[in-house]
Amino acid sequence: MIKKAKRFPLVSVIIPMFNSAKFIPQTLESLLYQTMKDFEVIVVDDCSTDNSVEVVESFLDKFGGRLHIIKLKKNTGMPGLPRNAGIRFACGKYIFFLDSDDLYTKTALEELSGLAEEYQADVVRTNSWFVLWNGKKKYEDDPSFYDMSELLNPSNFTTRNELEPSFWSEPKLEPKDTIERINIFLNWDTLWTSWLSFCRRDFLINNQIFFPKMRKSEDAPFVLSCSLFAERYLRVPNAVYISRPRAGSVSREDDRNFDIEKYFHENVLPLKQGLNELEKVMNMLSFFKIYPNYYYAVLDFFCKKMFSWLIPMQSIYEKEPTFELNRFVQKEFHADDALLASHLFDTVNLQILRIKELENRNKTLEETVKKLKNEILGILDTK
Repeated sequence: MIKKAKRFPLVSVIIPMFNSAKFIPQTLESLLYQTMKDFEVIVVDDCSTDNSVEVVESFLDKFGGRLHIIKLKKNTGMPGLPRNAGIRFACGKYIFFLDSDDLYTKTALEELSGLAEEYQADVVRTNSWFVLWNGKKKYEDDPSFYDMSELLNPSNFTTRNELEPSFWSEPKLEPKDTIERINIFLNWDTLWTSWLSFCRRDFLINNQIFFPKMRKSEDAPFVLSCSLFAERYLRVPNAVYISRPRAGSVSREDDRNFDIEKYFHENVLPLKQGLNELEKVMNMLSFFKIYPNYYYAVLDFFCKKMFSWLIPMQSIYEKEPTFELNRFVQKEFHADDALLASHLFDTVNLQILRIKELENRNKTLEETVKKLKNEILGILDTK
């Protein structure tokens, strides 16, 4: 008996899933509509407690052997770790990520695989994506949230960009110049997202590019690694990813009496973890030892983006005395967080130096104005 050779698809679509029974049917339907059929789908279930797995299993026949389900033995609570499991399991030449409540346009895989093949790219980075209903979140009981004709209707799409639209208006390979790539990374208007990266699988494996163990913002070290290590990094304007904004329950959204200490911890933790993971990535390149200013710039950019979570905490100052917030800070920071502490110290000192510089300029200006004033008065007195 001749053993049938294993078939290797062109693209592996990886979907991390947790309690997505209501949303994943439309996500999978968008894949069935794809104009390019040479792909596999890998759904990685992070120990869902609803019937998500059964829902996905109901699609097995529709995909004709191209749909695979990985069931993790222990819940990770982190989208990055299920993605890692999918990368290791995948057989496709290329990897593309999809969240379990989002969708692709019908030509998504055809467009990106075609560009990847044409340019022989390690990474194809799509600078744009679509968001439904102009970003207005819809509740789970809204019928339009599940209507495929509504979800794939271009008139419901609003284009979002992570860079200025004019920055990259046509497919273009980034120069293999570390400084230029870092400058592009630092010019992003939005938070980094892994689902805009279409990657060659052996590039990820050979460079050991996986997602770190982080609950939030795990995309940042992954995307930075792709940018720094790819020989051929292609940026394209193609928008093929459709974000489906989903609202939680009304009571949950209107609840302002959240647990402040828990909220603080859940947001400070990924900040600390992210800095350490970014440091690991940058330590792999001698470039950052030669140009430490770029090392600092990457950390500074990450911190500024991450500190956006502080905005809801403004209300704390109205309710709690300052020492209450200090108590949370003291619980979170200790000697093991030397990187974060040093970065904050540097940031504060740089701001102090900047203030001194402005004060010196102001003093010089005042002295110049005083001197001119005296000269004018002297001229007037002689007259």
